[in-house]
Amino acid sequence: MEKIFNKAENIFLVLCLFLSGIMMFINPPFQTPDEAQHFFKMYGFTNLTFNFKILNNHTGDILPESVINISKFEKIGGNLKLKTTKNEIIEALKIKLEKDKTKFYAFTPTSYTPISYFPSFLILWIMKLINVPPLIMMYILRLCALFLYTGLMYQAIKIMPVKKWLLVLLGLIPMAIYEASSVTTDALTIGLAFCFIAYTIKLAYDKNIEKIGKKEFSIFGLLLTLLLICKYAYFPIILMYFCIPKKKFSSQKTRLLYFLGLLILNFLIISVYLNHLIHVSENVVSGAQGYDKKFMIGFIIHRFNWFLDFLFQTIKSQWQVYLYSYIGILGCNDTFLPVNIIKAFIVLILTASIFKTEKKEAVFDLKSKMVFAFIFLTSSLIILTSAFILFQCYPVFCGVQGRYFIPIMPLLFFILDNKKWSFKKLPIFLIAGIIILMPFVFITLLNRFYI
Repeated sequence: MEKIFNKAENIFLVLCLFLSGIMMFINPPFQTPDEAQHFFKMYGFTNLTFNFKILNNHTGDILPESVINISKFEKIGGNLKLKTTKNEIIEALKIKLEKDKTKFYAFTPTSYTPISYFPSFLILWIMKLINVPPLIMMYILRLCALFLYTGLMYQAIKIMPVKKWLLVLLGLIPMAIYEASSVTTDALTIGLAFCFIAYTIKLAYDKNIEKIGKKEFSIFGLLLTLLLICKYAYFPIILMYFCIPKKKFSSQKTRLLYFLGLLILNFLIISVYLNHLIHVSENVVSGAQGYDKKFMIGFIIHRFNWFLDFLFQTIKSQWQVYLYSYIGILGCNDTFLPVNIIKAFIVLILTASIFKTEKKEAVFDLKSKMVFAFIFLTSSLIILTSAFILFQCYPVFCGVQGRYFIPIMPLLFFILDNKKWSFKKLPIFLIAGIIILMPFVFITLLNRFYI
């Protein structure tokens, strides 16, 4: 038993299921950003609606009235005066599906494909067949997301040859488990990103892997492609390929051909996807009104110097907001953790980034750190640019949430890895820190939604 709990991945498994399970039930229905839209989108998939329907130029879908009725909890988000009760949620759990009583419901659909919701939408389809009440559906989908996230993160930590405890901590920060225990695509996206990062580092630093063969390349390519289908903004992460030493390939030609094949494949997939997004929303009213996307792309190209200055000013004034919301601005971006709790999590993250548990543990070389930095910066640029195209805000970018950076944050913190400092008690320090801090997170949620 002692050997089992000496392993980082096992500690993560226990803590994640326990803490996320509490989070899942404390968090009222549809209080994670866009959770209702994700639920509606998945329900549309069960009706073989792979895009959205339009009525009077408004986007939406044909949904059961019972599903629309439980969306009443949405109104709590953004209004700090509104709360709910345990009894209200229990009563809503009793609402029957009645899937034949339908009507058009206007909302802004998410742009994700069925792959991003796998396997949740299949489970929803089964629940629909057996007439599971809609709010119970939502909680089961939350549980499905939690199990998926926990499994992917467990595997990532298990195969990670270095900085395992940093991955444990980053997988347990409040925002990560808040998203992982809700009806969103983030559980799959974050889990795939961490698995891809861990597998690439294993290929690069595991001495038992002397050559990259078809099996290793296939796993690398599959993880990459699935991740980019889920979220195209992380496209620069393909450059992690160059962290793998040249000597592990049979020849330089093979190395370059592998990379070019992946680059072209994923570029084509993303191009088709983006082209679809640009054209499918023309002449319809959605949550993001203003100039169309093609106009905004042209605007950036023709006023690029202005855009770069705008970008710089936004980062200069908003970096702290992004950092805090990365750790935990919960609810529908309206539930702020105490500043001291945020700072305590920052201390934990920096400690896990700087210290190793063993002096003999491998350290990332300068080339890898440069690749990590470039991927983080370019992915962040894509995230910010996408927000500008969609929301068109001034004087700073809006619509950017710290959770968007969760999948690439390990790369930023890997840069702090160094040869000198080791801390054998690091696991105990991190576990104790999480156990001490998380009750304050739960209390914050209880105060926001129930008290």
